[in-house]
Amino acid sequence: MQEKFMLRSARALTLFALVLSLSACAGKKKGDPSTPGGDGGGEPNTQEQIKEAKVATLIDLANEDLQAGKHRKARERAEEALATDSSNADAYAVLGAADWRAGDFENSTKNYKEALEIDPKNFGAALGLARSHQTMGDHQKALELADSLLAIDAKQVDPMMYKFWSQYALTDMDAASKTADEMFKYIGKDNPLQPILVAQATYARALEGKGPLLQIEGTSGSSDAQIDPNGGFKHAGAVVGGEFTRAIFYEVREEARINKDFVAQLGLKPIGKVTPAGTADELDIVIIPEVKLGNLVLKNVPALAEDLSIYSAIGEVPGLVLGRQVMQKLGTITFDFPTGSSTFSPAAPAEKPSGAFEAPLLLIDMRLLLIPVTKTALGESEYSFYTWFGGSFLKASTAITRRAFLKSGNLPRELEELDD
Repeated sequence: MQEKFMLRSARALTLFALVLSLSACAGKKKGDPSTPGGDGGGEPNTQEQIKEAKVATLIDLANEDLQAGKHRKARERAEEALATDSSNADAYAVLGAADWRAGDFENSTKNYKEALEIDPKNFGAALGLARSHQTMGDHQKALELADSLLAIDAKQVDPMMYKFWSQYALTDMDAASKTADEMFKYIGKDNPLQPILVAQATYARALEGKGPLLQIEGTSGSSDAQIDPNGGFKHAGAVVGGEFTRAIFYEVREEARINKDFVAQLGLKPIGKVTPAGTADELDIVIIPEVKLGNLVLKNVPALAEDLSIYSAIGEVPGLVLGRQVMQKLGTITFDFPTGSSTFSPAAPAEKPSGAFEAPLLLIDMRLLLIPVTKTALGESEYSFYTWFGGSFLKASTAITRRAFLKSGNLPRELEELDD
């Protein structure tokens, strides 16, 4: 059941994932003189105008390459544009988008910031950097960038979507509902992301006025820690409504889930219903009054009531699956598997534990799924790539890495025609 569930999610994901490539472009419209690097029309009659026309053409073509998925070709055109005009913000925005597609998160962020240093109002760079901050979990910065774009043009749909997604992740459902109302005035009905946005907006509206949500009481909590070796599910004991249950911590999901039989046992009343994107089942929306993790208490936890028997590979049907919205509220989550213990705190760690090393944890938002990755290198190699530790796709991802990295002797982005 677990594998079928994940495969259904993966198939549904492919219906939406391709459209995400469109938002990474430099945000220009070809031939629009009001946008950065746009073609103002007319014949160039000076060397400076010839140079500007060349750069504008390269940027337009690079954006077309990005939309076609040709990030390597887009990079080449952007670099050619910078060779002609080293302070072209649009070219840096294209590099940021191309690096993102190639999996080079650090250089992508660096190039977006470079573009905004040159042109603080550059649409593509601000939008791309907002996505980067969301990936890093810095939603406040993402909101600032989205608001800066909406201050220029309040009808831009892409900044509204990014603003909505950050508010949704932070469970600021009052603000998310208002943003959704505004967003749906302008979003086209043929937008492939609409089913996802409609489902998320339905969830947000059901929770509007029910806050504050996900409040934390206590400075620290502890429990046991277990991991399912097949699915990679990490779980701990929790107390809900006086009842002990297993709680899976699963950052792949956005919203928390509660087993529907557990809802009946606790006597929780639904406050709304929603059909999540990629599924056919309508689920009840409930608010769990409190979830205790040792001495740490989570108050007013919004959740979807669902049959959680698909997670029974852990040895029993869990009562809860806690997703990104809950985990985002916790500053420190530690699973010590050798000792079988877990600790939770609302504060970020003051220092890394003894014997540990630090690596950035990125959360790539695929809209239907969230993919946690961290930077990895093999042996003494100077090359690195991003790895998802755990989950049902672990064996597949390991096989891909072995084939693409170990056997080819090349980085994946260096392989001929990889992105076409």
